[in-house]
Amino acid sequence: MWSVSQLLVGSEWMMWSVSLLLLNFVVAQLTGLLLGFGLRFFLPHSLGRPAWRLLYCLLSGLYLLWFMIGWSTWLVLFQVFVCYALLKYFPQNHMQVAVFCFALGYMLTLYVLRLLENFEHLCYDPTYPLMITTQKLTSLAFSISDWRLLHKHGKQLDQERQKWAVRQMPSLLEYFSFVLSFQGILAGPFCHYNTFRAFIEGNTQERLQVPSGCLSYTCNHSLVVPVVSYYVILSGQLFFYTVRSVIMCTVRSVIMCTLLCVLSVQLLCVLSGQLLCVLSGQLLCLSMCFPADAIYNASGMGYAGKDEHGRHQWTEMSNVFVFKIETATSPKVYMDNWNILTTHWLRYVCYTRAPYWNTLLTFMLSAAWHGLFIGYYVTFVSAAFTVQAARRFRANVRPLFQSSPASRLLYDIFTFVATQLSISFLVLSFVVLKWEPTVRFHSSFYWCLHVITAVILIVLPSKKSPRAPLKQEENHHNKHQDQQNHHQKHHLSEKQSREQQQDQMDGREKEVYDIAKDGDGRVRQREVMFVQKS
Repeated sequence: MWSVSQLLVGSEWMMWSVSLLLLNFVVAQLTGLLLGFGLRFFLPHSLGRPAWRLLYCLLSGLYLLWFMIGWSTWLVLFQVFVCYALLKYFPQNHMQVAVFCFALGYMLTLYVLRLLENFEHLCYDPTYPLMITTQKLTSLAFSISDWRLLHKHGKQLDQERQKWAVRQMPSLLEYFSFVLSFQGILAGPFCHYNTFRAFIEGNTQERLQVPSGCLSYTCNHSLVVPVVSYYVILSGQLFFYTVRSVIMCTVRSVIMCTLLCVLSVQLLCVLSGQLLCVLSGQLLCLSMCFPADAIYNASGMGYAGKDEHGRHQWTEMSNVFVFKIETATSPKVYMDNWNILTTHWLRYVCYTRAPYWNTLLTFMLSAAWHGLFIGYYVTFVSAAFTVQAARRFRANVRPLFQSSPASRLLYDIFTFVATQLSISFLVLSFVVLKWEPTVRFHSSFYWCLHVITAVILIVLPSKKSPRAPLKQEENHHNKHQDQQNHHQKHHLSEKQSREQQQDQMDGREKEVYDIAKDGDGRVRQREVMFVQKS
């Protein structure tokens, strides 16, 4: 019987001085890039072999899992098998809740095991692929449920939920290929089942609503150089981001010290350490996001059609937009462009479905999905209130600075600086993960971020966005239109029912008698006819 530490050991082919799992992860990502090219060139959708493409994705994903975590692959497969049974046999009215609770609870159980076994020396363990499978399994369950609510119960859903609704339960091969596909099993990002199915079957043209010529563009064998070049460009962007982040750290240090009017050596040391921790965390995340993006693009799944200038875009599976997060003027804009598809998953399964406190519940789910370290919960709970405070500040203060271009520029500069500083404070606990250093850092700054957030929430009144009345009016109009459509459908169904009953009466066997008098004066049956309405 293996111990837990033995189960977590993956490939041992390369035993150099660097971290074994880190080296394995780099090799696995490069292997995934080659597998993506292999899928595009040797099994394009134009061959009409979706089953072979599904099998290729499944076997490649299992190989990468085994390479990284060894026998712990069975921990991932157990979650996938149980969720398949729940999707298939659990009562449909509560199936999505059962899948969500089990998938998330199983992942949290392994988080507890990781804390008890003290796996801090490992840079990769089974919880990483479980984070991706949990996203895929829960999104699939809710998508199947949404289709049933929409087409069987006639419930009105928003456009986003209608877009991702799944008509029927996938087959066994489709299900396992979707969940364990090599493209995102190691580091994400996740994708919806409809996106994966369109990619496998070659229905990207319908999904993206692009001309047919764009679809053949994803199968062009001459794209090896462009995609490899894209991978090199991403590496260059990572280097540029490192240099730029060092400059931004220096600028932030000057701004923070100027604002606080404290120039003590001790405070500068604390501030420098905080900024370096945040920088290291951002670079670690980017080093995982960029190769994952390249793997999706190599297989052709990252194609997003053409922009307004006719240029091909490969941002369908992009998870980070560096320029947007570095020029964000609000915490929400920053978070919407960082870990984009995870944010989309949180919005899809929680924010749009929570009956109340949707912002707080969404951030709590994000913290639970990341892990059980206390630093995650400090970050996301603080971020929930910070986002609310930023919304209230924008609703109350922004209209005062819209009178001239100079005032608008001043407002943008102020919100940019405030956003960068608040993110620096929020991300620290996410990086260090532990309670003691988090408390020491915030205490050294007198918990200024939390105090300012509380003051804004208490002092400034809650105002709705100017677009809210328009949205409410639109919702009311849609509701009225839905009621009219419902009455029309009801009237039409009654009319069809009456016509059907009449058809049944006309379709019965009828005897037509032609009464004629013979010589003996008896009534004789002339003929029998079958009248059937065409």
